[in-house]
Amino acid sequence: MSEYKELIRQFDKIRSYVRDFYIYGFKTREEFREKSGRTYDNQRRRMESWFSGYMQADQNGRKKSVFLTMDSSRMAVNPLYQAWKSKTFTDNDIILRFFLPDLLADGRFRSVETIADQLQEQYCCLIDTQTIRRKLAACEREGLVVRRKEGRQHLYGTAGCRSMPPDQLLEPLARAVGFFQGAAPFGFIGSTVLDFWDRKNEYFRFRSDYLVHTLEDEVLLALLTAMEGQAGVLMTVKSTRGRRARDVTVTPLKILISTQTGRRYVCAGQQGSHRLSTFRLDTIQNAVVLEPDPDYENHMKHYQDIFPRMWGVSLGDTRAAETVSAQICLDEKEETHILARLDREGRGGVLKRLEPGVYQYCRVCLDAAELLPWIKSFTGRIRSFCCSNPAVEQRFWNDMDMMKAYYLPSGDYSDDEKP
Repeated sequence: MSEYKELIRQFDKIRSYVRDFYIYGFKTREEFREKSGRTYDNQRRRMESWFSGYMQADQNGRKKSVFLTMDSSRMAVNPLYQAWKSKTFTDNDIILRFFLPDLLADGRFRSVETIADQLQEQYCCLIDTQTIRRKLAACEREGLVVRRKEGRQHLYGTAGCRSMPPDQLLEPLARAVGFFQGAAPFGFIGSTVLDFWDRKNEYFRFRSDYLVHTLEDEVLLALLTAMEGQAGVLMTVKSTRGRRARDVTVTPLKILISTQTGRRYVCAGQQGSHRLSTFRLDTIQNAVVLEPDPDYENHMKHYQDIFPRMWGVSLGDTRAAETVSAQICLDEKEETHILARLDREGRGGVLKRLEPGVYQYCRVCLDAAELLPWIKSFTGRIRSFCCSNPAVEQRFWNDMDMMKAYYLPSGDYSDDEKP
């Protein structure tokens, strides 16, 4: 007996049920005769999960008909899109979707057995031939793969480039370049291409478009070049608080981007020591790529060891881990979104239910001060807060006292109110 799963692999299996529930809405369970009653129950449970706010039922004696009711004039997004978003994929689906075209890109035709061997040799992927054969058949139906027969076996190769008239090709390329010039690093390349074509970006607008990034792209290119060659970089860094500039020699390891401010940083190892540092890209005036650093692997291992304890980009002053703990109160029935947010934004923190409506969040990080803005966004729900770094804990309560002074009349609270 197959296990019930909310996600689906093939949309056509659910399409008829969604159509019947939405368009007709008068069928009872017994009238869905195409499949078994168990199949009907599984499909109904899926739709109740996807469209919970739009499901209704009519009772006619002992029989009940379930249907969907929607008013498109009151909706910003079509709720039926959720059915498309519930498609599931296996790991092999994703792996073969990318590796097969890459393997066959040289134009040679291969048997399934040869493809399986080369996938293991070149990509370290051990996949059975039957799975590969099914994926090749799917790619053949989509026109991505061509099959031909030689002797008793079938060989597979790429379908080649589809020829399109230049006037038909330019429009989709212009859209792709229009998206690239606003969304990717080195977007000025896309802008230059559009200028050459005498075209403008007419399709895309970005809510968080960090325009200043283009000023840092030249430095970013040098850093990425050094990272590819595991080389050092001589950088001139200007302090954000003063006008003094200094030269530093480091080995760049990772580019970090803040999801809150959009600022970009480089985490680098200091040559001649085992310490790591982070530099804001907008403070780097220039960067010169040097020779490969023989200690690159040691720097990278150090970074990988401490990365799980980083909250943002700060490495702290002492490199000693600090522990933050906060108790958050919420209504478990009406405020499940708070729990979802703690889990989604907690960056690996441990969430523990202490009692009904009270959860404890704990996180070990290198610089607990970085975590304060996020914790304070739960103000009004925080029952207690503590940190292994006394300065960070005191800063938190000072901020709370300052907020009370702003918003509460004098005398409405006392120091005894602190947890």
